[in-house]
Amino acid sequence: MDKIKTYSKSEILQKITDFKKSNPNGVIEILGATASGKTDFSIEVAHHIRAAEIISVDSRQVYKYIDISSAKITKSEMQNIPHHGQGLICPNEDFSVYDFQQYAFRTIKQIQSRKNVPILCGGTMLWLDAISENYVFAENSNEKSTQKSPPLWPVLKIGIHWDRSVLYDRINQRTLKLFKHGMIEETKHILKKFKPTKSAFTSFGYQEIQDFLEKKTTYDEAIIKYQKRNRNYAKRQLTWWRDRSDIVWLDLKN
Repeated sequence: MDKIKTYSKSEILQKITDFKKSNPNGVIEILGATASGKTDFSIEVAHHIRAAEIISVDSRQVYKYIDISSAKITKSEMQNIPHHGQGLICPNEDFSVYDFQQYAFRTIKQIQSRKNVPILCGGTMLWLDAISENYVFAENSNEKSTQKSPPLWPVLKIGIHWDRSVLYDRINQRTLKLFKHGMIEETKHILKKFKPTKSAFTSFGYQEIQDFLEKKTTYDEAIIKYQKRNRNYAKRQLTWWRDRSDIVWLDLKN
């Protein structure tokens, strides 16, 4: 992916303007690996469009009470842009790709009824494709479907690109920030209050923190393991999007 064609921010914003003019009912999709800067750019795009609402497409952010670990956007960071898709379920509840797809379809229609532009923003690969490609799922399915229906709306897909080494450094630095700003305390609260589903337990790195709390590892070892977990996740994300011709890539360095 390091050799893909990329565009500057000004070029991408122009593409968004042109797409919106040609597709009044179009949907903007902002995707990228974890810690790539999707949230900040989605806010910038929303201001650029002037009448937009953002749907978080993140299998971590759908959980209530899990704010630090999921890097959930704060109220002030939203800058008065309406946000959807966060805090939908408790950590001990299941939520399939089918469930989120149906939620997103309803929310997109509601946003469009208000004459606003829906912006999908996230990195959960299958969930994004389920919406934009209109996959057909068995109810409550979490498996990738092999059947598609025609897309419900035109979609402009924008990916955020970083050189791999820069991305991994961003992931490492964000991990340090999460640990410093209360991730361990939040995890203690969640594990005390709920028995998280297997998906929630693994995706948030609860095992690493639980091992630290039980003195099986040191604080520094927990950080290193959590950094590695997120780098591995980023690698899977980039592999998923490799060679996709339907994505235009933004280079934030330009």
